[in-house]
Amino acid sequence: MFTRKTDLTAPAAHCLLKDVGVNDINRQHLRLASYAVEFNRIVDEMSAREPTNSDWRRIDALFSRVMRYVETHFRDEEKLMQVHGYPDYPTHKNLHDRFVADLVKVQSQINNREMRFKKKFGSMLWDWLIHHINEEDYKYREFFRDKGLK
Repeated sequence: MFTRKTDLTAPAAHCLLKDVGVNDINRQHLRLASYAVEFNRIVDEMSAREPTNSDWRRIDALFSRVMRYVETHFRDEEKLMQVHGYPDYPTHKNLHDRFVADLVKVQSQINNREMRFKKKFGSMLWDWLIHHINEEDYKYREFFRDKGLK
């Protein structure tokens, strides 16, 4: 269970990631959520002051980890879909491609040291986790279970 920073004033508001039926994918989802928590922690530290070079290095490093891990996660998930003939693979792949394109735009803002990336990236990552995993990824749960995956 992860609490979104923007929801800390409402203690009952939690982000629960649904079990999508494939343990390896569930673990990857939790790792992505840990990156969102780490990002919020950095932004909290920066909220009352101008970011330092050290802050920017931490953001650069975290964003690089996110980009690499998203690539790994999408590759693994898409391979499962292809190997098992998931019928909605093209649509799901398109969602992944659009998210990566959005990440590339945020990367540009970070590279240009534009502070507006904070709101964009934080909400984008949490929205992705909540919506994509709990709605889109959840759609393949029964399909993969029927294929014997756990």
